[in-house]
Amino acid sequence: MDLTLNDLENSKKELVAELSYEELTPHFEKAIEKYRKKASIPGFRKGKAPLNMIKKLYGEGIEYSSLEDIANEIFVNYLVENKLDLLSKAAITDLDYKPKEKFSFKVEFEIMPEIKVDNYKGLELKKTKYIIDDSRVDDEIQYHRFRHATNEIDGVALDDNYIVTVDLQNLDEAGNIIIGQSQKDLKVYLGNPQIFPEFKEGFKGIKEGEVRIIDSKNAEGGPKKVQITCTKVEKIVLPEMNEEFFRKVTNKEEIKTEEDFKQEIKNEIQKIYDGVSDRKIDTDAISEMIKTNDIPAPERYVQVILNGMIEEYKHQYPKQQLPKDFDEEEFKRERRVDAILQAKWYLIREKMIEDHNIKVEEEDYTKIAEENASRYNIPAEKLIEAYKDNEDVKMKILNDKVLDLIISNASIEEKEEVLKKEDQQGTESD
Repeated sequence: MDLTLNDLENSKKELVAELSYEELTPHFEKAIEKYRKKASIPGFRKGKAPLNMIKKLYGEGIEYSSLEDIANEIFVNYLVENKLDLLSKAAITDLDYKPKEKFSFKVEFEIMPEIKVDNYKGLELKKTKYIIDDSRVDDEIQYHRFRHATNEIDGVALDDNYIVTVDLQNLDEAGNIIIGQSQKDLKVYLGNPQIFPEFKEGFKGIKEGEVRIIDSKNAEGGPKKVQITCTKVEKIVLPEMNEEFFRKVTNKEEIKTEEDFKQEIKNEIQKIYDGVSDRKIDTDAISEMIKTNDIPAPERYVQVILNGMIEEYKHQYPKQQLPKDFDEEEFKRERRVDAILQAKWYLIREKMIEDHNIKVEEEDYTKIAEENASRYNIPAEKLIEAYKDNEDVKMKILNDKVLDLIISNASIEEKEEVLKKEDQQGTESD
C-alpha cells in the first residue's frame, strides 16, 4: 500500500492512497462476512448462507459499496499511527477502483499545525509617554464644573457663560418665511467653539423675546437668512472650587485643597493615557509576533472566530435578530483577514503559555480585584471568588502575561508627547 501525504493551504493536508487488489482482499472478505450476517437467502436461515454463494451473488456489488468504508478505515489508521490531531471532518475527494487490479483514493483534511514560536525576543517597538500639560488639566476641571453647574433665568446673554433657547426660521432672500424650514426650542451654549461665527456674533447680548436676522450660508455655500427668536436666557452658574465639589468629582474625602484636586485630576488623566499607550504597544507587539513567526491559521479556527463575530454583531439588534438583508458570506469575506490574524495570535499565545509554563496565580486575581473593588463598590474578596470562576478573566490574565514577556524582551523606542488642551480631541480619536 502506497500512502503519500501532500501539503495544501495552511494546515490542510491531502492523503493519497493506492492499494493493490491483494491488499484489498482482506477488506472485501470482511465486508462480505458482514453482509452475510444480515443476508436472507432462500433455503438458508438468515446469516447462514455459504460465503461462496454470497460472493457469487453479491460480491461485485459488495466490493464497490465497501470502498468508502475501506478508505475511511485506512485514513483513521493513518491518523492514529502518525499521531495527527484532526481539526475538522475529513472529505474523500476521489475514489478510483479498477476491479481485480487496484484501488486509489484521496482524502482532504485539516490537522493542528506544529507550532514553533522562536522569534519573540528583540522585537522593535515604539511607546508613547504622554505628558499631561496643566492646560489639559484646567480644561478637564472646567468640564467637571460645567457638568455640575446650575442654570439661573436671566434677561440678557452678557457673555459666553449662557445658554439661550431659540426658535430658528429660514427666510428667503426677500425675508419671507420658507415653509417647513424651522426648528423650535433649540438650546445653544454660547461658549461652544463649534458655533458658526455669524451665529456667535448674532447671539451676542441677545435678550429674552428678542428677534434677530442672521445672514448665513446654505449647504451649497449660497447666501441664506435665518430668523432667530430668543425664548429663554439662562446664566450658567459654575460650582465653587471647594471640598464639596472635589468630593462630588473624585468621590474621595481626603481631597481638601484646590492643589490636591488638580493633582488628582492630573493623575486620572495620566492613567487614561497610560492605558492608551499600553494598549497601543500591546497591539503592536501582537502584530510583530504574527509577522515574525510563520504560524498557519487553521480554517476551522478562522470559521469559529467569524461565527463568533456574527454572534457579537447580533447583539446590536433587537432580540438579537440580524436584518433580513444581512449577507453572512459577505460579512465573513470582509472580516476574514481579521479572523486569520486572531487565529494566528491565539496559536502563538497558547504555545508561549505552554513553552514558558505561564500560569494564573492567586495574586493575579487579587490584583485585579483590588483595582476594580472601588469601581464596582464590591469588596475585593468577593470579586476574587467571582474572577476565579470566570474563564474570560483567566484568559485576560494569561494574555497579559504573554504580552508582558514579549514586551520585556523587546527593544523599545520611547518618545514623549505633551497633551495640551487643544490636543484632547485629536489624541483620543487616534
